[in-house]
Amino acid sequence: MDNRDKTVEYIEAFLNEDYANLKKSLEKLLKNYKKKEHRLETIIKQSDRQQTRLLELNRELDKYKNYLEERVEEEIALRQDKERMLLQQSKLAAMGEMMDAVAHQWKQPLNVIGMQAEILEYDYEDDLMDKEYIQNFRNQIFAQIEHMTDTLNEFRTFFRPNKNEEEFNVKEMIDKVLLLVKDEFMKHQITIKLNNIQDFTIFGIENEFKHLILNIINNAKDAFNDNDIKSREILINISHDNKSIEIIDNAGGIPENIINDIFKANVTSKAEDKGTGIGLYMSSQIAQKHNGELSVENVSGGAKFTFKQIF
Repeated sequence: MDNRDKTVEYIEAFLNEDYANLKKSLEKLLKNYKKKEHRLETIIKQSDRQQTRLLELNRELDKYKNYLEERVEEEIALRQDKERMLLQQSKLAAMGEMMDAVAHQWKQPLNVIGMQAEILEYDYEDDLMDKEYIQNFRNQIFAQIEHMTDTLNEFRTFFRPNKNEEEFNVKEMIDKVLLLVKDEFMKHQITIKLNNIQDFTIFGIENEFKHLILNIINNAKDAFNDNDIKSREILINISHDNKSIEIIDNAGGIPENIINDIFKANVTSKAEDKGTGIGLYMSSQIAQKHNGELSVENVSGGAKFTFKQIF
């Protein structure tokens, strides 16, 4: 074999070996490609499944969100209905007490009118009547009637369902409440002092706010009787600078085990047959509706309730 044949044989051997190596390399690349292709398909399938699951979860979340929104709306509606019912119960309880107060207030002027009518007959028989006498008699009778009329008008206004918000004067509002309970508190030998440091106004519903004042002073009246307090006094401070109303009594204070929960519904320091735990809860709600907060603390000999506007 000549050199040429050897060269050709060498080249063929080299090409065959190179072809074999190339074939192995290509087969290896192809095998790796197929593995990666399979892995990629698996990842894509998993991703598709995850995307599908995510879509399902989103739909479930949307459904649950809608359910929660409905539940929240239902709970809000139930809470509002409950508060309206509690407010109505509080008003009815207050109305019963106020009717007793009005009846008591009317009893005195009616007795006065009756006595004057009796005296009128005797004075006529004794020939003591003249024009001045008649004028004085007329003025006295009309004074009693005016007192009764004012009491009745205030009673009607107090429970009128007025929903119009407007500015009202704090001292005038408290004076109207005290007019209704004046004789009732005199009967229980309770003195109410109004210390008008400097008046201010509140924007809201005056008739609702009257219930806040009435609930607190009525609770003080009950505490005076329950604790058999002899010297009975309620002091009401009005402060323009602090935009606050303080109602301070010497009725013995609130038990320490309930004072932190006294504004919660159904919490009361009274006996089961005397208290419902509604009054102070509703008073707290009324305070919040009028951009304020109601707080309480025990002071020397009694309790101090404070309404303060917050801005």
